[in-house]
Formats: sequence, C-alpha cells, structure tokens
Amino acid sequence: MNRNRKNLSNMTRPRVGLWKAPGLYPILDLEYCSKFRKNPFELVSLWSNYRDYIPFFQLRAKKETIEQITILYRSLSEKFPDFPMILNDYWKLALDLGSFGLHIGKEDYEDLDQEARERIQASDLFLGTSSHNVEELNNIEIGAWDYTGFGPIFDTSSKEKTHPVLGTVELSEALRVSSVPVTPIGGIVSETLPRVLSEGNFLVAMISGAAEKEDVLKSLRLLKESGNV
Repeated sequence: MNRNRKNLSNMTRPRVGLWKAPGLYPILDLEYCSKFRKNPFELVSLWSNYRDYIPFFQLRAKKETIEQITILYRSLSEKFPDFPMILNDYWKLALDLGSFGLHIGKEDYEDLDQEARERIQASDLFLGTSSHNVEELNNIEIGAWDYTGFGPIFDTSSKEKTHPVLGTVELSEALRVSSVPVTPIGGIVSETLPRVLSEGNFLVAMISGAAEKEDVLKSLRLLKESGNV
C-alpha cells in the first residue's frame, strides 16, 4: 500500500502547523525558468535560506514530461531534503513520489472521477486548491483542503486562461469568510506586495517576484515590517 494512503477519519484538515503569515510561498515555474534562463537549483537555494518566512515551495511544470518532472523532483529533494515541496497538478506522481504536498486547481480537481478524488483526500499530502472569487471560497469543501490560492489579484501572464482580476479589494473579505488559509496569487511582486499586505497578513504566492534575489529580499523586508505592525 502506498504510504500516503490513510483513512480519512484520521485526517484533520486544514493543517496549519507550517503555515506562516506573513510569509512567502515561492512557485518554481519551469516554463518561467526556461524563458528567463533561471537556474531552478539556484532559486531553491536562495529560498531555503529564509525558512522563517518561506515554509515550503511549489514545483510547477506545465509542459515537461512526467519523466523530466520526476528527475528534477528527486534531484531537488536530494539537494534540499528538509525543504518541503508541493507538486502542482500531477496528483498520481505526488502520491508515487511521497511528496510533501499537492496543489491542484479547482477545475482540474472537479474533472477527476470519484475514485481519484478519494485517493487524493485519503492521502497525507498537504493539499491546496484554487479559488477565483469569494463565492468559491464560501463553497470550499470543509475538511478537504489545507489551503487555497486566491486570485488572480493582479494581471498575470503565467496562465493561458485567466479568471477576472480581483485586485486587493476582496482580500480582507477572503480572510473573513474562508474556512482554510488563503494565499493570494497572480502578478504579485515586491512593488505590489504592500497593497496585498495592507489588507492583512498573508502567505503570498509568487513566481516572477520570487525569481530575483533583490526582489525576494525586498519582499522579505516588507513581510517582516507587516508582521511587526
């Protein structure tokens, strides 16, 4: 039996022990790395130096093969064994590899059959999904998820099909109504981060904003200032 399989009755979600707010949730997007010639290992090494504010990171690979993703996942796990990694989308691979976590979009999850959903929910994966408005936050299945992404907050080019941009106006309401921790996502960089933090302390997801050392350090300073308010 896969070591991730557990009886749902023994699983209490959300599990917030590793959640840090304010904090930074970097997304290692391989398409972005390829386009802008970023070394994935150098980025993860940078993030790993700031674990007080970066509890885990996500590996996002939309165009690579399963074999390529597996090789990179294992290499990253070997080099950074104590840095929890969340795998995007590939739920079977996340189970097979014994990943720390899985992030699967709302639409992708809803497209799965009942057996697949049960396997995901019965695992001990740290589970994240997506929400694109406050109504979807209100409809998140209780006890099914450890967190939800919420956005896009700003315009972003990281997705081919984007939902309407929310801006920051919905963030305080999102904190109020959500039954799980909320991580804002979509076009957030160090320049726009203060607008997000003005609505509350969040663990903020970033792709491009986490890809330059100067931007990461600036964001960390802003997060520290936010946490001291």
